[in-house]
Amino acid sequence: MIILVYFLNAIVLTFISWTIGLLINNAIKQRTFYKNLSHFSFIKNDFTNKILGLSIFGWIIKNSFFKLFNQKLKFKKGMSRKDLESIRSEMVYAEIGHLIGFLFILVFIFIKIGNGQYTYALLLLGFNIIFNLYPTLLQQYNKKRVDNILKR
Repeated sequence: MIILVYFLNAIVLTFISWTIGLLINNAIKQRTFYKNLSHFSFIKNDFTNKILGLSIFGWIIKNSFFKLFNQKLKFKKGMSRKDLESIRSEMVYAEIGHLIGFLFILVFIFIKIGNGQYTYALLLLGFNIIFNLYPTLLQQYNKKRVDNILKR
């Protein structure tokens, strides 16, 4: 029964982290350092992305209800350079929002570990990886692909 409560709390906390990510992201997007964040990438090579299963994760996002969350991240045939740059900007926004959400939940994970609630901390970590870290990495992966198109 307690695992179910942890699970439900993890779902709620994930949605809260997305909201916190949006709010903080909106507050910082006009700052000068924000542009530097747009070129940040945790993973530099495609082999690591493949091992992490980012293409599979992307497929899951595109073919599930999660595709409804950010309608601005849709590619269409024959997109102009301006359209691609706009999508790239939305990718950066989504990436940073999820990264903020990831860091927000990390605080709770450390608190739970400090309180000896290791099962809860592990469950939160799993949710945080799936619903914040992987979306961040996916945005970085897709951003790199858009950059390659824009270089041509």
